Amino acid sequence: MANSTSIAWADATFNPWLGCQEVSEGCRFCYARTFTKNRMGKALWGVSAPRQVTSASYWKQPIKWEMQAAARAVGGRARVFCGSLCDVFEDQWQAAEARPRLWKLIQDTPGLDWLLLTKRPENIGPNLPDGWGSGW
Repeated sequence: MANSTSIAWADATFNPWLGCQEVSEGCRFCYARTFTKNRMGKALWGVSAPRQVTSASYWKQPIKWEMQAAARAVGGRARVFCGSLCDVFEDQWQAAEARPRLWKLIQDTPGLDWLLLTKRPENIGPNLPDGWGSGW
């Protein structure tokens, strides 16, 4: 969770919540699970594990990035990797409760390119807000 990142294809990371449930063999060596468990001391993975919605002050960071992008006006758009420690499209009640807040934040920051990665593409369409188009 940072204003900058060493990820080559992103300028910043934003996690609306922390935690997830494994869905495939691809989750076997999950960076996010290992990071939150070993470096943060949080057990947020699995069916019954809670998700931790990040703080209100943390949610204000993309608004600051938006203002910086507007002031910069030159040099390309900022790319935000959203969900490096969660899956935005996970079918889980705490994620579902926080998702509308995320959609509003994305709408309020049109100067940022939001990068949403998921292992649950079947959940994209049903979870997008009305009016976000088709073809997802």
